Amino acid sequence: MISGLYSAATAMDAAAMRHETSAANLANAHMPGFRRRVVSQTPFDVTMADAQDKSSMSTLLGTTIGTTENAIKVDFSQGGLKQTGNKYDIALNGDGFFVVEGPDGPLYTRNGQFQANNDGELLTVDQLPVLGVNGPIVIPPDTVMNAVNVDNEGRFTANGVEFGQLETVRFPNRNVLTPVGASLFQKPDNVTPEVSNVEVLQGHVEQGNAAYMVELVNIMVASRQYEAAQRVLNSIDESVEKHINT
Repeated sequence: MISGLYSAATAMDAAAMRHETSAANLANAHMPGFRRRVVSQTPFDVTMADAQDKSSMSTLLGTTIGTTENAIKVDFSQGGLKQTGNKYDIALNGDGFFVVEGPDGPLYTRNGQFQANNDGELLTVDQLPVLGVNGPIVIPPDTVMNAVNVDNEGRFTANGVEFGQLETVRFPNRNVLTPVGASLFQKPDNVTPEVSNVEVLQGHVEQGNAAYMVELVNIMVASRQYEAAQRVLNSIDESVEKHINT
């Protein structure tokens, strides 16, 4: 009976985590370059098989096997590309990231909804400088936005003169990246990114890869799973109370 309490409680925790994760995905679905988070759950048969490998069946029957949740992971699948016509909107088509100058080192993003400040520095929505292969991208003085062009390799030109090239990188194992805010990622110190040959598209933004309907359904399912586990927990609690009082 105690194992039933544990199973119901862990199921409630798992449902709550899935609910919170899908709610966060829903809140950021409009963010260009956003990568949805997913909760990785170990199937019951895998948990059971692992427990059997570590103990005899008689011991297993006395243990508390519940729902096993792993870390929240990032779904790095590409979002849809939307044409905006804005010269400072830039999307990446393929495997790669923009590099931006963070407070404590480089950060990586797929959000190419850029803007230029009064000094001509190209900035992210978080006001972080966008890095090129030779340093931050800076628009030449007195250059109007419509004169700025970016080719498919990320080279910036204005009035026929090249003044910078975007730095784009890729990670063979993107799971090493840690989310920083809604659309930024940080790499471990011992990981070195590779140069990416990703296609650069000016006048486009990559939309987030979270689908509204999918996340809404996930929230509803998680809510029902939480309620079902709660009812089981209450039922066991009532049974324990009756047993004690008899």
